[in-house]
Amino acid sequence: MIIAIDGGYTETFVREEYPSACIAFFTFGPLLFNLADLRALDSKRFIAPEDLQKLKQIERYTLVLPTRGIRNCEEPTLAATIRRAIYDFFERRRGPDHEQLLTSLKWFLFRRWRTQPDEAMTIEIQHCPNKCGYGPISFSHSDSSMKTCPSCGLPVYLTDSFRLHERVDEEIGASGIIAYVMTMLEQLVLVNLIHNILALKPSLLRNILFVKDGPLAFFGLVAPLYRPMRDLVEHLITQTNAPTAPTLRVVGLEKSGAFVEHAAAIQDQIRPGSFFLAGDSYIRKFVIPGGGGDTIYGQNTYYGQKVFFRAPSSEMYVATIPARNYKSEPIPDDIPHLSEILALIAELRCSMYDNALIPVALANKLVSLSDFPSQRILAQFAREIGKT
Repeated sequence: MIIAIDGGYTETFVREEYPSACIAFFTFGPLLFNLADLRALDSKRFIAPEDLQKLKQIERYTLVLPTRGIRNCEEPTLAATIRRAIYDFFERRRGPDHEQLLTSLKWFLFRRWRTQPDEAMTIEIQHCPNKCGYGPISFSHSDSSMKTCPSCGLPVYLTDSFRLHERVDEEIGASGIIAYVMTMLEQLVLVNLIHNILALKPSLLRNILFVKDGPLAFFGLVAPLYRPMRDLVEHLITQTNAPTAPTLRVVGLEKSGAFVEHAAAIQDQIRPGSFFLAGDSYIRKFVIPGGGGDTIYGQNTYYGQKVFFRAPSSEMYVATIPARNYKSEPIPDDIPHLSEILALIAELRCSMYDNALIPVALANKLVSLSDFPSQRILAQFAREIGKT
């Protein structure tokens, strides 16, 4: 089974004249299909619409954030409006079981997958996000996910630990956080899937390949989330002894950036069907020139190792795949399921764009805001809501 995770966003004007006002629309989610359904298409002379529909089972998540000149009438500032919108998104109940992403978030942040979780573990917000100067404010797993600041009496949310409010400027706006929000939400949806599968049937993880669009990493303000994510994936991929024990197969695939450009430059030097792991020394010398001081590349952002892979059909891929431990100079034996994951990447290729994979291309198409719905409709909708 393949689960691909991708997302898209667009920022549009609600009011173009001065003072301008903007809103960002996000749509993202996991696309699920059985590899057997894809393989069955090869044996068909004609492909019917219902055959393709089996490959388009996606669960969409949507989020709307004001980015300039707009605030919730119940909130004092733009930053407070954004904080509340993000918290409400995680708290919202979805589906027939009324699940909350907030439940998976707490499971993730407090490492509740461990056999003996640390009950004394806390998540600290160093300063009250309402800027009253009070702090730190701590959350434990047993606490409510919303507290009241003892100083100013305003709400403080567990989701404030993302620190996105620190990059919001009441005059300039919040456009600077959009990319961080998108990559964070995509990966927390991955966490939610893993949490639900472990709760339902842990052995099912052994039959799933998770494919994420982009590297397995958190950047910018949300970069500290790499710590619980690295703990989680390293915990799961090391559980390979018992046939029914959960394990994890996950890969991040890049479509642009310095690593993709470097891969194109060296493609002719790599034999089809082969790969190599890019360690810190190689990356610093050929891809991201410059010394890294005492830290290795990606040490404080990534939870997977860089792999350059040229498929048997000659397509070149830049993949990020977790190892048992994040290393400066990894070797193939450090990465469980490496050969299996690369073989599946080769099988899932398509020609929609250079070095594309079917699940990523389908997920991207199904969450594209240019198609679902169009940017013009979104802008008109936002204007109409603003009038009410």
